[in-house]
Amino acid sequence: MLKNFIPISTPGNKEAEAKFKDVNKAYDLVGTPEARTKFDRGETQEQQEEAFRNQRGRGAGRGSGPFYYETQSEPGARYSSSFEGFDPSIFESIFGEEIYKGRRRSARGEDQYYSMEIDFQTSILGGEKEITLPTGSKLRVKIPGGIREGQKLRLAGKGDPGAGGAPGDVYVEIKITPSPFFRRVGNDLEVDLPLSLSESILGAEIRVPTVDGHVMVKIPKGLSSGARIRIKGKGIPSGGGRGDQYVIVKIVMPPSIDKELEDNVRAWSEKHKYDPRANWEKR
Repeated sequence: MLKNFIPISTPGNKEAEAKFKDVNKAYDLVGTPEARTKFDRGETQEQQEEAFRNQRGRGAGRGSGPFYYETQSEPGARYSSSFEGFDPSIFESIFGEEIYKGRRRSARGEDQYYSMEIDFQTSILGGEKEITLPTGSKLRVKIPGGIREGQKLRLAGKGDPGAGGAPGDVYVEIKITPSPFFRRVGNDLEVDLPLSLSESILGAEIRVPTVDGHVMVKIPKGLSSGARIRIKGKGIPSGGGRGDQYVIVKIVMPPSIDKELEDNVRAWSEKHKYDPRANWEKR
């Protein structure tokens, strides 16, 4: 609703003419539902002025506002508004403080974006890391367990301060340093386990790395390369608990085959013949 407005006709009154010019300009910016919507959603005055001039160029008339003034040279002429010399504070005196200051109260601060590199173990188990903002202030970022490469963490209200409105947010994109041991497969982890020839034949108990630390794993006799041993609950945290870790056997031959080993294997193979490719040609 318009406030403090008295309709008058004052030919030759320069002060009144200037007042009516400002009133008409104010109406052009917020006096219609369409204009008020643009104003409320934060269009800059320059954008509104440009749109207004374009509208004038299409022949919209000599002023879209409902106010006019009379001059001695143009009795009854409707004022064709221009934004030159326009004082925006006219909104407060004419339309009320709520309209003039409302948009400034709703001006939200800018968001900030960062990239953070974490090690593989932190990506699985979670943790905290500190970042430094351009302002020099520091933030502790809580990293949830199981986070993936490229995911973004949002720190609400930690961005730039608003112009009377809410501050922006900080978004942290996660980069993960690859592990020399582990591979992530869904919610499970895999790790290769090298075994000697004797360990694969006779069996063994091997110290195996996990993201929680080392554990002892019993290796049954006679495992072939590619065999998988499951370590339950040592995988990646998820909503239903944690995945598993799989140890994949890789049999490693001795660096050299001496005559003793060769003779023993030859003697053994002559007595215990078997065909490892018995079903191979059927595939």
